[in-house]
Amino acid sequence: MKHLLFVSVLITVVSISSCSKKALEPEAVPGDKTLSASANTLAATQFIGSVVGFNNTIRSGGGPNPTPAGNILYNLPLYKSSASEDDWWDNLVEEFAFSGQDFFAANCRGYSPNVPTVDHGDPRKLTKLTQAMDRRGVTGKFTIAVFDDCPSSWCANRNVDNGLGYTTSTPFDCGDTANYKYIWTYNIKTAYQNIPDAKRFKYNGRPVVFFWAVHPSWAINSGNGNLKKILQYIRTQFNATFGQNPYLVIEKSWIDRDPAVNDPTVTDAVHNWFNMTNPSTLYTFNGVKVGSGVPGFRVVQGTTNMFIDANHGQTWINTLTNTWGAGALFTLLEGFTDCAENAAIFRSKDVTYYDYPNQRINILRRFSNDPYPATLKVEAEGCDFYNDLSSGNSGGTFRDGDLDIVKNGDTYGGWHVNNTQANEWLEWRELPFSAGNSKFEVRYSSNQAASIRFSVDGVDLPVISMPVTGNGAWSLIDAGTLSFPADGHHTVRLKIVSGSLSINFFNRVSL
Repeated sequence: MKHLLFVSVLITVVSISSCSKKALEPEAVPGDKTLSASANTLAATQFIGSVVGFNNTIRSGGGPNPTPAGNILYNLPLYKSSASEDDWWDNLVEEFAFSGQDFFAANCRGYSPNVPTVDHGDPRKLTKLTQAMDRRGVTGKFTIAVFDDCPSSWCANRNVDNGLGYTTSTPFDCGDTANYKYIWTYNIKTAYQNIPDAKRFKYNGRPVVFFWAVHPSWAINSGNGNLKKILQYIRTQFNATFGQNPYLVIEKSWIDRDPAVNDPTVTDAVHNWFNMTNPSTLYTFNGVKVGSGVPGFRVVQGTTNMFIDANHGQTWINTLTNTWGAGALFTLLEGFTDCAENAAIFRSKDVTYYDYPNQRINILRRFSNDPYPATLKVEAEGCDFYNDLSSGNSGGTFRDGDLDIVKNGDTYGGWHVNNTQANEWLEWRELPFSAGNSKFEVRYSSNQAASIRFSVDGVDLPVISMPVTGNGAWSLIDAGTLSFPADGHHTVRLKIVSGSLSINFFNRVSL
């Protein structure tokens, strides 16, 4: 990031008493001072999360939908989708947990009983999400809310189910109660049937449901108390089915279409979705602040010209400062997997609007309730930069390029970097280290003796010998300690000094 401040840091390594202490300079990121001062007091009263699309196009690696054909997709995912759908979910939950968010707002668009091939955000897929959370060991790191993507979940799904095609050209009649099954039965109810109670995002014990905008281009007869009737129907059905009173967060256009919802007995909270002029918004309803925002946006094709310059992360910092940083109870962000609109938050290949793959995730974590986690697990295959001396990815999985990556059978699954050799390295930018003493731990497997060393902000720690584990066994080994006088963000490089080993991940652990 530009215009960075610096503080000095000392690194020491256990068991090598003769090594000299060297000063390091961690990057201080805009917003850090405010966040570190307020994080403890805000932890129990603010929640941050993002809308996560999971339709078949996104799961297969991106694609143009729903934007105009020809729109250039700059922020395609770093992760390369495989033939196994479970792999996609496994990587998704790992990245989401790494970002430090509180809730995963699943972008649910319903399913069609009459057209089972429709896969545009099928709530039945949420079983895949919860299973992946368990497989990757991230259960408890975040919980799941539902984002009802109204035009698709109400209108388009009703149309396709009735043989009219997946389109909003035939509007949804909000006053026709026969249509409500597309809101409740085939979407919200099904979603929560596939989210175990312990994994539901709740506020004051109430599952949170977010809704997108209501517009006359797809919804008719929305006034005269009809949107109020829909919310009351959802609340009644939720109580009857799950024995819980949902916390309903609508978009401001609902109030514009039907003033009857402007009532705290009907509506719990309101968000005001971002636009091209305002990348972030903050709306207060009944004393509750809800923020909305985006890291950047670009849909440019023909006469369509919608653009918010990501500006190498600065727009993202501004968005989060103006929402979470301004005291929003909920900050609802677009959109963790939204590469179709160049608004994605995941690790990305984008080198035009951002500087490195993990940049958006790293910035987001700074504005979370846990900006400096006591244990930070860092996956080897998700590194920002690397030096690999062999051509091509010999494992052919996870990402393009020369880094050798394969699936592993270690605890919690995932992927690992293999076929390493001397003088290769992996590097991560702006990792959070808390003040005080901490250590590195490396999870590795090796059939031969090897050695590694960490480097932090260009300063090498001593070389660590890695004993043979043998027969594909995995071991966690201490790889040095370090001490910092203040919270900060650092560049970390893991260097292969000798031998060859497989690397699953490393931990940075507070002592």
